[in-house]
This record gives sequence, structure tokens and C-alpha cells, in this order.
Amino acid sequence: MKGKCGLIIAGMALLSLPLVAQENNSGKNEEANRREVLAKSIGETESRFAAVRLKSADALALPAAPRPTPFPAAANGSSEAPGRLLPRFELGGGYSYVNFNPGSPFGSFSNQGGGGSFTYNASRYLGLTAEFNGYSFTRDISGNGVQGGWTSFLFGPRLNLRRFDYFVPFAEFLVGGSHAGAQMTGDSSQSAFALAAGGGVDIVLTKHLAWRFAQIDYLMTNFSGTSVGGNARQDNLRLGTGIVLRLGLPAPPPPPKPKEPPTAACSVTPSSVYAGSNDTVAVHVNASSPDNLPLTYNYTASGGAVDGTGPDARWNSSGVNPGSYTVSVKADDGKGGTASCVADIKVEERPHHPPTVSVSANPATIKAGERSAIACNATSPDNLPLTYNYSASGGQVTGNGAQAQFDSTGVQPGTYSVKCEATDSRGDKGDGSANIDVQQPPPPPEMVRLEQRLSLHSVYFPTAQPTVAKPNGGLTPSQADTLNALAADFKQYLTYKPDAHLILEGHADIRGTKEYNDKLSERRVGRVSGYLVEKGVPADHIEVRAFGFEKNMSSEDVKKLVEADPDLSAAEKQRLVRNILTVRLANNRRVDVTLSTTGEQSVRRFPFNAKDALTLLSRSGGEAAKKKAPAAAPKKKTTP
Repeated sequence: MKGKCGLIIAGMALLSLPLVAQENNSGKNEEANRREVLAKSIGETESRFAAVRLKSADALALPAAPRPTPFPAAANGSSEAPGRLLPRFELGGGYSYVNFNPGSPFGSFSNQGGGGSFTYNASRYLGLTAEFNGYSFTRDISGNGVQGGWTSFLFGPRLNLRRFDYFVPFAEFLVGGSHAGAQMTGDSSQSAFALAAGGGVDIVLTKHLAWRFAQIDYLMTNFSGTSVGGNARQDNLRLGTGIVLRLGLPAPPPPPKPKEPPTAACSVTPSSVYAGSNDTVAVHVNASSPDNLPLTYNYTASGGAVDGTGPDARWNSSGVNPGSYTVSVKADDGKGGTASCVADIKVEERPHHPPTVSVSANPATIKAGERSAIACNATSPDNLPLTYNYSASGGQVTGNGAQAQFDSTGVQPGTYSVKCEATDSRGDKGDGSANIDVQQPPPPPEMVRLEQRLSLHSVYFPTAQPTVAKPNGGLTPSQADTLNALAADFKQYLTYKPDAHLILEGHADIRGTKEYNDKLSERRVGRVSGYLVEKGVPADHIEVRAFGFEKNMSSEDVKKLVEADPDLSAAEKQRLVRNILTVRLANNRRVDVTLSTTGEQSVRRFPFNAKDALTLLSRSGGEAAKKKAPAAAPKKKTTP
């Protein structure tokens, strides 16, 4: 029986190979669909920028190699592959082979036959199956060839996996009966209990027709008699193949609505320039696709040159004469839909006396987030009215007259230039600028308090904890409380310093081999890191390092820590110093914590007064795996 079960498992594994291959291929083909859904979800303006980004990202990519399609696409306009459709009923018929094992002392013999099945699919995954099969055989009994036949009739559930385009794997468990004559039992015709368990794969050729590529089952019968084994149980192997008719399929979805062409409107800023100024004109196309398709743009002009491929471009007036010029734009959705628009630009003769401009800022030095008043003192030699335009190398400038305001919100400390451009009524321009020094503001008081109180305390572990078998163990209640406080403070600290990291460094005491202690310190930093993540600390804000016993503290180091501990009495300190070996080992079974932004390292203060201090101090448990530890000092009954 074990051999037959192994054969069934091996067969099912082989049948799964084409399914895995199909799933991998289908995953690669979903990238194009993902991009289309992305363009639909982010709206009209974002879809234009998404199209530009996707186009630039793919500019250097190699074209995908064409893939042959092994099976026909879904029929009748359905966008779903036939293997994923749910037929309500399935009628099957085909060939079946049984390797019948009558039991000792009789040898196995082959049975050839066939049959049919009917399946009602209650859901995508669960079906109810009834099947009938008949077989004929020739067997040898005591040197005599005996011919006969038998039938089986089985009922039960069938589980289907309809997640592949052209393959439907299934598993089944059927019970029922079987009937055979005297040629099988040796006595008389007999009906007996039968059971089948196994599965197979259907290859879906069309939505109505599938090939049962293979069906492999364990078949148990309970015939008794002189020509079968004495235990009245036969463990048999059944193989089959055939054709399946798929009925009661869902109606195909309605056809997609026809595509609508895009719309477009053009505008230019400014609408006129002066000849010889070499000024540029901003051309903006307000275009949208009713179907949310990405758009491409093509520009032409009756004079001058247009630079740009997206919804915004620049018209260059270099070398053009006074007159009127037209910029034409064509927006294409890539699916055959187009829209066009035009905008006119007037080129006028340039005046000869541009304005003079001087700019001042008050104050000239501000903190980040503060504002500065901008004064633009401009005059026209021709006494013409002036208009003002402001720009800055960073931050925001608001105002359209001689007075404006610079807002440093969101900028980094540094020097920023604010430019004021004055234009007279004939288009002559003059400009000036002023520098503003933006300084780093003091940190928020709450962040300073957080940095001061941030619970950076080393975390201590019992001997040999956590173990390989239980990597998530070993954290005592007192040390869990330490990590709870650290997680709460650090999550709040991240709101002020989102680039902050916690650096965890694991250590182990000197007992044991280097390889053992390296692995042990890795498990300790892994346990601390995992616990912090469980408490909401982002995993990408944690760095881990493991040192084994390479950076152990010496007895003198530990002695200084004990003497400096304000929570210990003089008598307690003396008792701990007398047991300095035990205390030193316990102090080296720890994980240190460092805050990346300040470089502050956790306080190494052993929790002598914690309820679980004795557990942490204990030298038992055998931290050494391959090297015998030196004898420990006698353990004091009084908790230090």
C-alpha cells in the first residue's frame, strides 16, 4: 500500500508542473493590465503624467519576445479563460485501468475497462460526483488462467482548483460499492464496500470540452473468498483518462462600450512677445480621454520652434519677425482616437527702454517656516505702467505688485534667491533679486523631550536563550516591559525624525564555541527585532548586528557598572562583587540598542531588582554547546 501511495503522490507532483508553468507565465502577462488600471485610477491630470513616466521608463527596455499561445482564447467575447469558467454540470467518460491486488498469496493482475461520471459543481471549488466503471481481467489461480469482470459505483465530493487558464486540477474522495463474480472471489458473485481517494488534472480544450489528462486514485475493495487474501481488503491502484463535457456555463459578459475620442483645448502664456526678445511662450494643452487612456502629444507651428512632448511645451520666438503665429497640437490616445487644437501667438516690435529693478528682503535672515517681506522697486524710463512677476530658487513667493512675500515653509536651510521681474506695457522687462538666508529652526520641544527620555536600555536574556527550537522565546517579562517602552517612544520619535533607525547589537557570554555564540547572538537580536516589529516599529527602521562573545565586557567593566548602579545598596553591591563571575556572564547575555540620529547607546544597567532577575542571572541551562563551561560560583539565596 505504501508503494501505491508513493506512486500516487509522485504522479500528482508531475501533473502539477504544467500548472506552475502556466501560473508563472500568466503573472508576467499581468504587467500590461496593471499599467492600464493604474492610468484609470489616478484621474485625468495624473494619467497624463503617468503616461510620460511609463514611456520614459520603457525607452531603453528591450521589447518583450512574442509568446506562442498554447490554447485558444476564450470564446464568445468572454474575457475569462476557459479553465477559470465554472460549468454547473460535467459529464465524463473514458478509459480506466486498475492494478488489482487481491492480497497474499495471490499476485496482482491488470484490469482494463472504462466508465462514466456525472458531477454537479455547487461552487467554484466543490462538486458532487457519481461514477460507474466496469472492468475485465485475466488472472492466474494455481496455474489456471481465469477470466472475469467486475464493476464499481462510487459517490462523493470533488475539490476543484479553477485558477489556471487551461488546467483544472482536482482531488476527490468517493465511497460506494463494487460487484464481482466467482472468478474474482473464488466462491460466488459478491457485492462489497469500495472507496477511492486521489485526483487528477483536466486540460480544458474549449469552454465546453476538456481532456481528462490523467486521473490517479487509491481504490480499496472489500471482497472476500478463497481467491482473495484473508483480510477481505484489497489496496488497488486506479489510473484513468477520458473526455469531459462541460455544461451549464455562465453567460459571457456584455461587450465593452465603444471607445470615445479625447478632447483638447490649447492655451499660451503669454499670448504675445516682442521681436528679438528670444522669449519663450508656455503652451498648455488641457486634454482628457473619456476612457482614461494615456495621451501622447504632437506639436507643429507656423513659425518658430516648439520644444516638448507632453501636455506642456515651450514655443521659442528666436529668429521670427513681428506677426501672428499658430501652434497646432494633436493629442492621440493610442487606440485610434485623436483631438486637435490651436493657439495663436502675436510677436510685436520690441521697445528700447526696459525698466530698472532693485529688490530687498525684510528680514534677510529667517528661520525655516517663517516669512520675509519682498519689496520690488521698479521704474520705467518711458513712464509706462509696470507689471510684476516673482520667482524663487526655493520656497513660495506670493504677490503681483511692488510688494510680495516669501514663504520658507518646507525648504531646507540655505540661501535662496527671490527674483522680481518688471514688465512695462510695451513688453520691455527688467529684473532684480535679493537673497534670503533660511536657517534651521530649533527642534520642537517635544522631540527634544523624546530624545532625552527615549527608553534606550540594553535587553538581557537568560542563559542559552532563545534556543534554536524556540527562536521566539527567552524574553522575560521585565525585558518585554523595556521593549514596550522603547517601541512606544520610538514610534512617536519617528513622527519628528522619519529617517531614524534603531541599531541592535547582540552579545553572548564567553561559554561555548565561537560558532555557537555567533548563532546565539543572532537569535537574540532577531528576537528583539521581531518583538519591536510586533509592537508597531517599522522593520525597515531596525538594523541588527551579532558579535557573539567578541565584545564581552570584562569583570572590571561589570564591577564599575555595579558600583555606579544607584538602585543598589552598599551591601548588595558587595554581594554582587563577590559573585562577579556570575554577574559578568549575565551582563554579557544582552542586546544593546543605539539611536542612529544621535548615536546614543542604550544604558547597560542589569535589572537586579526585577522579579525575574534570578532567571537572568542563572548560569544553568548550559550556554556552552561544545565547550564545557568553568565551574560557576555558588549561587546566593538572597536576590541581588
